[in-house]
Amino acid sequence: MNRIYHHCLAVACIMMLSSCGMIDYAYKKAPAYVASELEEAFDLSASQVGQLDSRLEQFFAWHRQQELGRYQQLLERAALSAADGITATEFLELNNDVRGAWRRSLAKAIDDLGDLVVTLDQQQIEQYQRYHRDSAEEYEAYLQKSEQQREIYRVRRSIDRLENWFGDFTPDQEEKIMARLQRLPDFYEPWIVYREARQQALVDAFNNATDAGLTRQQLKTILLDPSTEYARTFEPARQSYWRAYAAALEEISSLLTKAQKQRVVEKLQKYARVAARLTDAG
Repeated sequence: MNRIYHHCLAVACIMMLSSCGMIDYAYKKAPAYVASELEEAFDLSASQVGQLDSRLEQFFAWHRQQELGRYQQLLERAALSAADGITATEFLELNNDVRGAWRRSLAKAIDDLGDLVVTLDQQQIEQYQRYHRDSAEEYEAYLQKSEQQREIYRVRRSIDRLENWFGDFTPDQEEKIMARLQRLPDFYEPWIVYREARQQALVDAFNNATDAGLTRQQLKTILLDPSTEYARTFEPARQSYWRAYAAALEEISSLLTKAQKQRVVEKLQKYARVAARLTDAG
């Protein structure tokens, strides 16, 4: 369920960050994309699909009107930070703001889509469980890797993401950056454990629900409440990882050329302009 609600935010973000020409696609076509994902996850009936469509339009209208202005400000701040090389403190502040935006959007998605959960029958819940298992295959494969294989996987993914922002690294840069990334803790395993515990809590709640189904507050408790046992267990690992990553990124920034830093600044500024245009389009 968290994965599904995440699509509401993810689609909005991805489309926003694609190009200025994607405005119509982002907010006219994205609701249909998310609807198709939900239909696949639950095998929804025609009446449920009709209910879903109106709720998604409501969510995306809210996101455009209320959130994109905040995204614009965040992106502009990020561009300023990146100009001279982002510090660990700046990165952690931006990361917390991104996390806050995700949590606001998830809470709003629950408010707008939560009544759909009331209408789910047992077959649809079982369909959702299969859907979740399919989505977990990549994570299960990770858990089967050796420690060395996990490290290679994590470092390679991080390098690819960094190069997406900064451009290709020179061989010397890549060697030094890889060595720095190898010192980061394994975040994947605790996250996978947390994800599965949260999923089990959701399925248990589905199965134990009354005829009225789950309330929106129950969904928010399972997906967002930091006081659940699985959230409290995961939180130290989450904080430790991001502090370590922020420190690594500050060191990596010192290895970058002026042109590489400028590339990030220009991308962030472009995305900020897109966020402003999307807001104005509403």
